[in-house]
Amino acid sequence: MTDIIIDYIANNLKYYPLSKPQDIVKLLYQREFGPAHAIPDPGAARERLLSEYASSVQEEGPAFESIGNGYARLDLKRLDATGIAPEKAAEWFVKSAEPAGDKTAFAEMLKELNSDARLEELLPGFGAFISSYIAAGCPAVHHSEAYRTAYSPAYRVVRPDVLFTR
Repeated sequence: MTDIIIDYIANNLKYYPLSKPQDIVKLLYQREFGPAHAIPDPGAARERLLSEYASSVQEEGPAFESIGNGYARLDLKRLDATGIAPEKAAEWFVKSAEPAGDKTAFAEMLKELNSDARLEELLPGFGAFISSYIAAGCPAVHHSEAYRTAYSPAYRVVRPDVLFTR
């Protein structure tokens, strides 16, 4: 499994080369746990999404970026280009918020990754970040300032199967 995750991280770094360790941990966290932590109040989550969409500059490109484990990032900056109504995006986001993942298994996976020297080569500082992150209890994290500045992320994690089955 470690090889698959390392390949996944290496591929992600091709698209987002300015990622910091916390950005990769955020990606792995989203892949494991989905969006449930971001939706304590569905109404407020919906309003935040609609507000973020309204302030986003729309662009061309695919709206979905698979992050694995049944999840994808739905890019709010590409809703218009793909004909997805923001209200529908908000509905999908909230419906995707079923509790998922296992903190113990997640921490074990990170420990395995941390013992692989290839990750430090791919992303210097990853080992130190992972050690402190695990010690902190593996909380949800935000994107780094470098990532936010370079990529202006505006997305929500959704389960694509929810889009078609619920």
